[in-house]
Amino acid sequence: MSEGTENHIVCVGAVYIDTILTYVPTLCNNPKNQKLTNSRVFRVPHFPIEDEKLRAKALTRRRGGNTANSLEVLSQLQRHDPERARRLNTTSLHLLAVLPEKQSAASQFISTSLPGVNISDVSLFRKQHQEAASSYIIQSEEKRSRTIISINQLPEMQAEEFIHQVRKFTTEDGQTWKKAWFHFEGRVPEITLQCVRFLRETCPHFRISVECEKPERTGMAEVAQYADVVFYSKLWAVKNGYEDAKSFLEARRDETRDGALLCCTWGSGGATAVQKGDEEVWADVEAWQADGEDGAKVVDTIGAGDTFIAGMLFAVNEHEEWGLQRKLEFANELAGRKVGQEGFGGLGKRMW
Repeated sequence: MSEGTENHIVCVGAVYIDTILTYVPTLCNNPKNQKLTNSRVFRVPHFPIEDEKLRAKALTRRRGGNTANSLEVLSQLQRHDPERARRLNTTSLHLLAVLPEKQSAASQFISTSLPGVNISDVSLFRKQHQEAASSYIIQSEEKRSRTIISINQLPEMQAEEFIHQVRKFTTEDGQTWKKAWFHFEGRVPEITLQCVRFLRETCPHFRISVECEKPERTGMAEVAQYADVVFYSKLWAVKNGYEDAKSFLEARRDETRDGALLCCTWGSGGATAVQKGDEEVWADVEAWQADGEDGAKVVDTIGAGDTFIAGMLFAVNEHEEWGLQRKLEFANELAGRKVGQEGFGGLGKRMW
């Protein structure tokens, strides 16, 4: 069996369908024929109190989910990278998620939303299920806060299923993958731990990154011990008693893999990263804003963390020649541009 020279990035996580109500100009005491279907983001003047009715002016439906968002941005960056044509090898993008039946309207919608990403050969499709996971997101115009209500009736991926899929798609067409990067959203820590252990034992040449976003998923701290790159959220750090990113990352050095890259985003406080090693390297950036602007206008924060991760995965996989500071600056700018616009459209083009 021959070995493929192509690089691969496999993102493992859940996919949601979002339906977005983008503007609410007036209150409505008696909305008629208002049905809530699939996943929605409601942009409202303020967070509604119980029994309060708000009328939306427009509705948009889009695909969501941490890793799917990252893949959408990664695909854009690849297409617009001016250095891409000079590379000998390309990087293929893959999504490993649990989805409804392959021919369902939901799965077709998700596949269409991610052109250039291999889904059909990698993901798990649940028979007898027609609906994807859904989220209802209320975004306040007043405080720019967001409240998310999610529902997912698809059975979660089990470790045995992950192992079966990986063995299948990494040896397809008579070729064995030589180079790959697996990024985990870390939905179920116990299952994710089994998955990363399998990769470390069976495919030690593959690289791994994990996201530690929600502090209630305490088991992700153990998963992080196996990762080459760990992405920590501000919420994770604060809930663990830290008031700044650097002191938090300093405390994580002894808990993570030798040579690991640790990143912590801090919202309006920017981001910090450290590359462990004999000569430890630190990088720090303030929140990005466009030249000539005193303060960046926040339009849509949903997916900012996913965008940052996409930027770092792109920088690490496609631009090894960049130093840590430049990689962090790139990911930080990408996330900053994202919060200044609705959705993810055109982000890759704006970076060059």
